[in-house]
Amino acid sequence: MSHTFAAAPSKSAVNSLIVSVGAQLSGKTRGPDQGEGRRVPRRHSYEETDPRAKPWSKVGDGSVPQGLVHCEVLISTADSLRRQLRKEFPLTEIRCRRAERANAAAELDELLARSPAEVPVGRPAQLRMAIAKHDEWLSNADNRLHRIDVDVLRALLGFLDFATGRLFPSIEKIAERAGVHYNSAVAAIRRLRHHGLIERVRRTTRTGNDKQAGPQLEQTSNAYFFDHRRRMAARTWQTYWKRLILALRRLGARRPAAPVLSIVGAPPAPPTPLQAALASYGSKLAERDHTE
Repeated sequence: MSHTFAAAPSKSAVNSLIVSVGAQLSGKTRGPDQGEGRRVPRRHSYEETDPRAKPWSKVGDGSVPQGLVHCEVLISTADSLRRQLRKEFPLTEIRCRRAERANAAAELDELLARSPAEVPVGRPAQLRMAIAKHDEWLSNADNRLHRIDVDVLRALLGFLDFATGRLFPSIEKIAERAGVHYNSAVAAIRRLRHHGLIERVRRTTRTGNDKQAGPQLEQTSNAYFFDHRRRMAARTWQTYWKRLILALRRLGARRPAAPVLSIVGAPPAPPTPLQAALASYGSKLAERDHTE
């Protein structure tokens, strides 16, 4: 005869139950999980006290002159890249490729509506290949930099602390300083990140509901940092690095050491709840097998 015993509740479950009952007895209500008044934490975010939410390092030697030089070189590199991408992806060609893509998609739909005997051999495959090429080219064209992106970069760098590298303004403050709409600032930051000009880490902060029922964390401003050697395209990095060396030489500063790829990078993403649960379950199974 076998007996099945229910697993004992975990310590966190017991603490959660105690907090919940205590809040009910004291008449406290749970705060909103989402909506007005609270920014719901997003995936791959770190609490602002976590070292991974502080990916900063001083700019140059931390002095104001070198900090200004780094900012000016980065802005000029971004503007040069913007002009270069405009030449590679002119508006006339973008319109032409969009029209060609639409025509190919319409022809493919028309062929698929026919009976198989009426479809020319190999034509659907040719159309699919053409559509895929157009999609890839247009995707790259959508990531070309705009003038507004350079303005947003300049506004973002205005919040930079050269001595520590700390940089965590909100999107609202960046948009206000750049004189653009909130959505425009978000899109600009996305394109700047795509080209490796900036990088960011999402952060969360405490809600003040410690030992009370309700959400404990909410989203706060991102932490921005620079990982140019790793994130920039080779051509963009070479342009930036040469300009930086020349600018520092004119300033009378020593030539900086080139960053090493193996030690530069964004902090690893935290495991998802499913990954954490699977890892915990696997460790428990291993422990049980070891004790048996």
